[in-house]
Amino acid sequence: MAFGYTEPPQYTGCESSLLGTAHCHMIVKIPPCPSRLDWESWQFTVFGRKLADSWEIAARKAIEEFTVKHPAEIVDTPDSVIPMKDETTQAWVERVNRNLNYMMPDYNARTALSFCYSRALAHMYEQLHEENVECRSQAREAHICQKNINDTTDRIRALKAKSHARKLRIQELTAELVNRTQMVEHLEGQLQEAHEMVNDMQAQVQALADMAAVEVDEDSEEEEEEEPEEIQGESGVESGPGTP
Repeated sequence: MAFGYTEPPQYTGCESSLLGTAHCHMIVKIPPCPSRLDWESWQFTVFGRKLADSWEIAARKAIEEFTVKHPAEIVDTPDSVIPMKDETTQAWVERVNRNLNYMMPDYNARTALSFCYSRALAHMYEQLHEENVECRSQAREAHICQKNINDTTDRIRALKAKSHARKLRIQELTAELVNRTQMVEHLEGQLQEAHEMVNDMQAQVQALADMAAVEVDEDSEEEEEEEPEEIQGESGVESGPGTP
């Protein structure tokens, strides 16, 4: 393998979810180089959304850190175009222009092709980064929207449960009201019967009283008829001696 390495880098990582947004972190371990004893093992961590989308980012970061650790070993190699993160600096622009100028004495077609590919790759990386930021923003908004929908659904479910309980209570009260109404109607019927009975009793009492009064009147008339009349006048019979 290149630069004397006999073992490839070791990639380990895991995925997780926080508030509905996917996250991952990947650890890249570079083994020691057996042909260069002063090159010790080193590692770094990359954070992203999914492991499948983080492999290339981790590989690029590994190459960038390797070029920073060993700048002398990458001269006149395709790796000399890295790190691409310095593309905004004047030194990086001059280095690119020098390697792409075929009039330069140290011009290398392979290196020039690598620079062209690296510039296209950097542009693509920026586009992917922007798309990733937009995707994360949309995912965050979608999560917030989904949370609001879930909260609204829970509130609607709670309101429906309260409404159902109130309907049951209304049905119970309606049934109780019907029972009490029937009881009141029954009592009103009994009261009406009692009034009628009282009226009948009063009529009977009045009839008895009237009959008693008639009988008293008849008795008084009979007594008046039986009483003798006193007759006044002179008698034509002469009374004899000894007659008073």
